[in-house]
Amino acid sequence: MNFAKLLVEGEKLTKDNFANPPKAMGVLPFWFWNGEMNEEEMIWQMKEYHAKGISGLFIHGRFGESIGYLSDTWFERTKHAVKVAKEIGIDVWVYDEMNWPSGTAYRKVSQENPKLRQKYLEMVALPVPGPLFTFLEATDDRYVNTGNSKPIVAYACSEEEFQTNLNPDTIIDLTPNLSFNAVIPWEAPKGNWRLLYFLEKEIDYYIDALNPESTRKFLDETHEKYKAAVGEEFGKVMPGFYTDEPAMHYFHVGMQNQVIPWTTQMFKIFRERRGYDLKPYLGALFLDMGERTAQIRYDFWKTLTEQYSESYYQQIREWCEENNVLFTGHLLGEEWIWMHARCEGNIFKHLKHMHITGVDHLYPIVGTKEAASQHVALKIASSAAHHYGSNQLLCESMGGTYWDCTLERMKWIANWEYVLGVTIFNNHGYHYSIEGERKRDWPPSQFYHHTWWKYYDNFVKYMSRLGHMLSAGKHIAKVLMLYPINSAWANYKPSGPDQLFNLMQSDFDYLTDLLLRLHYDFDYTDEDILAEAEVINGKIKINQEEFSVIFLPPITALQQNAFDKLYEFVSQGGTVIADTVIPSILLDAKDDNSLINIKKLFGKDPAELLKHLNNGSSFTVNKVSSIGKGSVYLFEGKGLSVEDKEADIKKLLNEIVTPDITISEEDVFYLHRVKDDYDLFFLTNTQQKNLGNVEITFEKVGTPELWNPETGEINKMHQYSVDNNRLKIFLPFDSTQSHFVIIKDELEKPFVASSNLTVTDLTNEKLIGYSKEMINKAEAKVITKDGEKKITNDAIKKLDDIKLDKSFSFEITEDNVLCIGKYKMMMENDLSNIDEVMNENYDDSNWLDVTMGAWEMQLPQERDDSTYPVTLWYRTSFEMEKVPANPRILIDGFSGKEYTMFINGKEVKDKGRRSRIDAEIKEVDVNAFVKEGKNIVAIKLVVVRRTDGMLDLLKVVGDFTLNKKENTYSIGEKVNTIVLGDWTKQGYPHYSGTGVYTTEFDLPREYLNGNLFLNVNCGEDVLEVKINDGESKIALWNPYQIDITGLVKEGKNKIELSVTNTLINMLEAVEHKSGIFEPPVIIHAPVYEIKI
Repeated sequence: MNFAKLLVEGEKLTKDNFANPPKAMGVLPFWFWNGEMNEEEMIWQMKEYHAKGISGLFIHGRFGESIGYLSDTWFERTKHAVKVAKEIGIDVWVYDEMNWPSGTAYRKVSQENPKLRQKYLEMVALPVPGPLFTFLEATDDRYVNTGNSKPIVAYACSEEEFQTNLNPDTIIDLTPNLSFNAVIPWEAPKGNWRLLYFLEKEIDYYIDALNPESTRKFLDETHEKYKAAVGEEFGKVMPGFYTDEPAMHYFHVGMQNQVIPWTTQMFKIFRERRGYDLKPYLGALFLDMGERTAQIRYDFWKTLTEQYSESYYQQIREWCEENNVLFTGHLLGEEWIWMHARCEGNIFKHLKHMHITGVDHLYPIVGTKEAASQHVALKIASSAAHHYGSNQLLCESMGGTYWDCTLERMKWIANWEYVLGVTIFNNHGYHYSIEGERKRDWPPSQFYHHTWWKYYDNFVKYMSRLGHMLSAGKHIAKVLMLYPINSAWANYKPSGPDQLFNLMQSDFDYLTDLLLRLHYDFDYTDEDILAEAEVINGKIKINQEEFSVIFLPPITALQQNAFDKLYEFVSQGGTVIADTVIPSILLDAKDDNSLINIKKLFGKDPAELLKHLNNGSSFTVNKVSSIGKGSVYLFEGKGLSVEDKEADIKKLLNEIVTPDITISEEDVFYLHRVKDDYDLFFLTNTQQKNLGNVEITFEKVGTPELWNPETGEINKMHQYSVDNNRLKIFLPFDSTQSHFVIIKDELEKPFVASSNLTVTDLTNEKLIGYSKEMINKAEAKVITKDGEKKITNDAIKKLDDIKLDKSFSFEITEDNVLCIGKYKMMMENDLSNIDEVMNENYDDSNWLDVTMGAWEMQLPQERDDSTYPVTLWYRTSFEMEKVPANPRILIDGFSGKEYTMFINGKEVKDKGRRSRIDAEIKEVDVNAFVKEGKNIVAIKLVVVRRTDGMLDLLKVVGDFTLNKKENTYSIGEKVNTIVLGDWTKQGYPHYSGTGVYTTEFDLPREYLNGNLFLNVNCGEDVLEVKINDGESKIALWNPYQIDITGLVKEGKNKIELSVTNTLINMLEAVEHKSGIFEPPVIIHAPVYEIKI
């Protein structure tokens, strides 16, 4: 709990603990319990966590676990993990579910308690041409989707009303007609009618999250049992729980249909919370019902949000607090307003209950102009953390980034997450085993399996510095944006979004991305938080933050109390910017003057703006002569996401608010925080491309320091200027590069306002710097206490670059791999000569050609008798030009009850030992079975399910080189010399690991007079450089430029360049380009020392 306490509270920032950051601020991964969970293996893996500087982990039951989730064995292993964790000094958290989503205790709650199964309400709308007698049954789906349901209400309306507006005064209530418990008989009069049948249905795979008893049962089955198992270490070594993607609605969430969340006592709950009956207005949740539609929908979804938040999140929070543990996790569908409305409600309400605010971000993508919604989840979560006073924001990250994931890719994604407010990197995930199909469970595993794991402590330390710097303290932003969930509810129809809903969603996303690119950071707020905020001197104050501008995306409805706060804000001098559509309705209005007050604040009739939208009017920016000291601006037209008026918005923002920062590249994002005694800016390149030198200006003027998150080094910046009362600096931004800039309160002198040198030191007496480029003269403008001084120095000769283009010796540090993905397969029952199947000369030409994967799914037709077990035979082959010294086969993906392997007709009885790569992938010595020439592998496999079979590539490993013959590879004698370029084309197509290039170069004496930099092109893999057997220099990512000054000597120098690629080559036989792709270059940079 020591680490967990630090997570919640943060630690005071000092220069010393920036260099050596608190481990608790680094990464907090999911440990996928997906195997046999051998106790000795668990100890080894947990020590790997500790060795890499990881302070804690989440136990997470996943596909493939074989000890029984929540069984006695499960809790015995949990106690073992806690005991080991206490001994080695890490925390063991709990992910509260098997797989996901949370809430069911692996579906036990819903399956054993039918009344706690999730309910939903479906409207079945049946056209009825009258006069006609109908007899609509809710017993099955013969005619329409009425089966397996409980009738709740039945109405009839005219077809015209159905297509336009339901009238609660004229709608016909057919509910009293309910007969035989499930039938609505009705004699429809003449005319075209709609019979609206509202049916309660349920699913057995998820809980009724609106019923607090469901959560109570879930807590009994999970949290209480962990508490009992762990004993006195509960709340200490085991500090808390993570909940993952619960929802109040989990039926066809990705579809558009006539379905909404429901619970058994919905009408009672609604009456108690809202004070009126929902039943007469039920149709308004699916169709339009005149002027009251927005209020009814708002009331319903607000009721759901409150009920769900209290039943699930609040109840778990309270249980955790009663038991001295912490609560964190994240929600479903956080990126999209549509999903919020459909499945979660107002997510601010739920995040409020977490001790550590949480969010998730999956896949190898970040937010961009084209994918603006990717920003939304992170900004909502960070805004909630700011508003509710949470010092941390945890982000589940990296799931689905696949096996070619590099440390640079991880850094790229992490930087983007952290610049949007994340502080804890929750890796998804670290697999206990990746044997067989488990390697396809949301890859990659970022654990010991991976080639770059040996360097992972460097990545953890980098993440720890980010987390330490960016947690706690105060977020600085001047802009606030309204989270439009209430308007989403007012316009929500489960059958699909209309034009206004789509505009609201797309403009909300557009504004989110645009403000980030214009470098006006912001927070979101919901209307309740806004209504409770203070207005002080024309600024909105929420918790520690103050905002002078509020952006309103297109909204059609606004809470009365939020409107009142906007009115007060503008009256005192604040600025409101409204986009395209303004509210026409005040929700929970206190009188009948809503429209009058709206027109007074916004200076426009909402109907007029809607008319402009529908007519496709041209874009305009109008300033309203509004109330009091403030201003209201209206964007009119077709919507900002359609118009894309970036320049107009930038111009307006620059006029009404002084930018905290300006950045010349839109893809460089920033985050400004004040922590302890430090005013800090985090800046990062959100793209995987070199942006060169970028100009940055700050509103605050003072002496800047550069804090390097990769090395922990802190350096005073010597080169900057002050223009127009703004501090100006230039920083390089290579692919994914990041910087911390700390600005002191005083502007210290001397400083260099401009120079063609990279200045490394500056005193009152002299300037020291270097240039990697050829210059005619060294020049600098220095601002001293006595004024401006221009200093120069004659050029020092820049020596030619040294290309390391000689031949390199080449060694691999792990086994080379031959991957085989094609098999012949036959069921044993279809064979007549079983005793000959394993022989070399057996004719398998009439067997089925298959690839790795589920055996039965590759059959050309169904089996007559789908019983198990089934005995299968697989055959494949490989060529050996020369038998290597230590050939082995990895037993990976031999999925079934048992297997027997034969090589060249001989049974391999050894079942293998733990392989280097994985706890449950075994390796078998085959030296006694293989030969030069063709080798036949036959595998007898007893399968017990249709997705068994040879699920993976057959992998032959050892010390060899592969030679390509047509479309296949053969195993040949190892080659120790290769040319620079892709090593997959030079005998190592399936190799995943480290390749070590070694050569020598001569360095003339004159090169020692200056700085020396080594440039290497190895894509985005890890580079390790060792010169003259000295200390290693490691570059985890771009830029691969190493300062080798002081590491080299006159004359001959030995250099080792180690490149580590990813597991994609080995696991998927993808020949992913790997190695050093062009001659490394040593760059000479003359050093200048100029007197001032």
